[in-house]
Amino acid sequence: MEWFDYFITNKKRRRAIPWDEGVNVPPALRAVLVRSLQRFQLGESGDGSWLRRNAVGEPMEYRHALEFFIKEEQEHARLMACVLEKLNAPLLSWHWSDWGFSRVRRLLGLKLEVLVLLAAEMIAVRYFRALREGVDDAVVREVSAQIGHDEDGHLAFQVDYLRRAFARWPFLMRVAVCAVWRLMFRAACLLVWLDHGKLLRACGVSAEGFWWDCGLIFDEVSAGVFGGAAYPSLAGLRMPEFRWRTR
Repeated sequence: MEWFDYFITNKKRRRAIPWDEGVNVPPALRAVLVRSLQRFQLGESGDGSWLRRNAVGEPMEYRHALEFFIKEEQEHARLMACVLEKLNAPLLSWHWSDWGFSRVRRLLGLKLEVLVLLAAEMIAVRYFRALREGVDDAVVREVSAQIGHDEDGHLAFQVDYLRRAFARWPFLMRVAVCAVWRLMFRAACLLVWLDHGKLLRACGVSAEGFWWDCGLIFDEVSAGVFGGAAYPSLAGLRMPEFRWRTR
């Protein structure tokens, strides 16, 4: 199975969102949910132009699959925008966290951009699991379940790319890159908790639980990237064997 086939199949198998029921959350939760979703929605709403530009020299199969990856991210932005619309909340056009995230992604080439993307998606896996389990609303649960499922696939897709991209790097260089990446990821975890901690606490997630759960996800993903470990187990996905074409 190729990643192109995986994304095609995933596009056909979407969860049914009960939009007609509206979004009904307690007033005490509404404000923090809106504030948090507005920021996540903005982060998912990019057009992918920089990612496409950095991937110009990659195999055609990867670039084709990347288009589906970008479209799924945009679909996540659309789903969150629909939830916010049901809550009569506006969308954001700018936020410092999204601005900073975009600038870091553009510092170097594709490998760094994907590492930064993976850091955000690892956190998103835990974030949307918290919403799925902690918000008593059918629309929010189904949207969160769909996005969480997609993000698991995105992790597997980019882990597959990075494992191959780093395969010929010397061991000590891979260790150094992983160490720096871990520091960057942990800084991102702190920023996300400071920015979204009120909602996560309302969903029953403690600071300690968020920190260690994200760490477990990072350990699994980094083992897949740098150690060639079997991946993933997060959603029971069977990772496709991506058949790269030699150039």
